[in-house]
Amino acid sequence: MEKLLYSIKEVATILGVSKSLVYKLVKQEKISILEIENRKLIKAETIEQIVLGKIDLRKK
Repeated sequence: MEKLLYSIKEVATILGVSKSLVYKLVKQEKISILEIENRKLIKAETIEQIVLGKIDLRKK
């Protein structure tokens, strides 16, 4: 079964960036999260869209 949700740490590793940058992008609402019992999780679908360039993370 494919994993559906990833932690901030896992997303940082997948994208090759720091955890602090992922938190910053979440705060800027460029990446949406799910909060489950104080855990911030990101959907696999969101990560895929970032990798494919469908979500723009550049500064505006």
